[in-house]
Amino acid sequence: MARRIEYFGDPVLTLEQVAFQCRLEPEDMEPGLISDIIIPGVTTQCESKTGAGIRGAIYEEDWPAGFPSGHALDIGQATEVVSVKVRQPDGTWIDHTGLVEIEQGQRESFVSFPAGRPAGVLRIRYKAVTDLDLHPGVRNWLLMAAATIHRHPEVFLVGQSLSELPSEFLDHLVAEITVPPRF
Repeated sequence: MARRIEYFGDPVLTLEQVAFQCRLEPEDMEPGLISDIIIPGVTTQCESKTGAGIRGAIYEEDWPAGFPSGHALDIGQATEVVSVKVRQPDGTWIDHTGLVEIEQGQRESFVSFPAGRPAGVLRIRYKAVTDLDLHPGVRNWLLMAAATIHRHPEVFLVGQSLSELPSEFLDHLVAEITVPPRF
């Protein structure tokens, strides 16, 4: 299971985009609510629903020795391998210095080692981000979710978190980047 280490770059939506979607002027909105709760909340929901990195982030996952070269990463929309470490018999980690390639498919990204996969457990750190210009349905999902929450906060805001949105229509907007289930 991949762990998000940190986000990088700007949030995926702006206050102005959410205001436009809600048909309001930005100054008529509650900026703190939008920027601090709604935008991060819908981003996290979309990441959870799709298994893809929506906002740019660095992830880290451990591969057991049985995962071959060319295996899929846990998070979809991975764009770059930052580092690969190899676990040594004494439990320490050393950097892998060989060639590492990433192949980004529509839903999944795959890591391969052209000169051969290092033996043992690997710790792979990588960047993932969805190109919202290439996948405009994802931006639409985020905007519709943000507008719905803004218009009906009593239904979706629970303290400082968001409850899940209805999925019938919205799920189709993110289907093209949703990582298939693995067992």
